Amino acid sequence: MVEKQNLTSLGVPKDDFLDHVRRSLGRTHPVVPPPLHLPLTENLADLEGRAAAARERLEETRGELADRFEGTARARNWNVFRTSSAEESIGYITQLAGRLGISRAARADQPVFGELGVDSALRNTGVELFVAAHDESTSGPRVRDRIIESGLGITGADYAVAETGSVVVVPRQGLSRLVSLVPPVHLAIVRPKDLVESIDDVFLFRRLEYLRNGGDMGSYLNFITGPSRTADIEMKLVVGVHGPREVHLVLLA
Repeated sequence: MVEKQNLTSLGVPKDDFLDHVRRSLGRTHPVVPPPLHLPLTENLADLEGRAAAARERLEETRGELADRFEGTARARNWNVFRTSSAEESIGYITQLAGRLGISRAARADQPVFGELGVDSALRNTGVELFVAAHDESTSGPRVRDRIIESGLGITGADYAVAETGSVVVVPRQGLSRLVSLVPPVHLAIVRPKDLVESIDDVFLFRRLEYLRNGGDMGSYLNFITGPSRTADIEMKLVVGVHGPREVHLVLLA
């Protein structure tokens, strides 16, 4: 009869292993991990001043930022339609929906849709448009199901990063991030005031909002840089595995 072996003898005990690592690194005391969220050392006045300077810089270079963002976004496989006309932007969206045979679409609840008549234009072409907002009359599961049924997801952009060609969506009450993740086609609308130069600008403005809102940073920050892709399987690039396979961008600049 084989005697059952004590599992603790199958490997080096955890404390002995960590002690060996510390001694190899020349350390005598256990490493204390940092807190999960490091406190901000900047105060509100400092951030207000830096943000004001950043906004002035961005305003002065808005045209250059639009050119750079367009080029970088195209390199990231965004299908970019650039226009200064609201009518042309609506025309592009409705033509895209018609070309793709979209019968159902979902859009985020963001300020840009109060500036453009996207809803009525799509509905006039026969598209069933759902506003993906969590409120008292619409449950979370219902919002999710309607987004899953949609062939097109439309969002605005809180920031559009010229450095990376990324559209950034910030969490807010009533906004479902699934609109940009679940439908097979995603369309983002970028306004001139959404353009920033770099990710550093995004984090500067987010830190300012963090202090203004009493330490509430939100549950996520969604960076969208072209269509979903992975090369995890046999090192072959596959598009559309973790999200939309096709992404479009209307740049109002």
